Amino acid sequence: MRKLFFVMLFTLCSLSGLAQDKTGEAPKGPSNKEILARGTVFFVKTDTAFVLKEELEKGLIRNEKLERWGLQVTQYERDADFVLNVRRAPFTTFFPYTVTDRHTGKIVIAGEPNSLGGTVPGKIAADIAEKLKKIYEPKTK
Repeated sequence: MRKLFFVMLFTLCSLSGLAQDKTGEAPKGPSNKEILARGTVFFVKTDTAFVLKEELEKGLIRNEKLERWGLQVTQYERDADFVLNVRRAPFTTFFPYTVTDRHTGKIVIAGEPNSLGGTVPGKIAADIAEKLKKIYEPKTK
């Protein structure tokens, strides 16, 4: 039993060493900014009955900035670059969301708008647009 434990431990240590490059750091993929710059199509998921999928889609489509930048919404997850997933924090008026790159699985945007003083789909779309503004409308020097 003890031998098996050490063999497994040695194997895990060896495998973790393979995931590192010569500098000792884990290899990095593209940055969030690079991922966001190359994608334009969103698929929407909702894990709450308080915000309907159709309302989120409508919020994204109606946002002027997102429309101007050519961002789209699809009904098919396989055709999307990003997956927007929204849920409701229990016993609160907060609606945490994440935008995940479908190809890498990396979360590239996250937020948590409050439903007080407005509609959640509109607030989520506005929050996403504000975060994407750095990519689509960079400051000129």
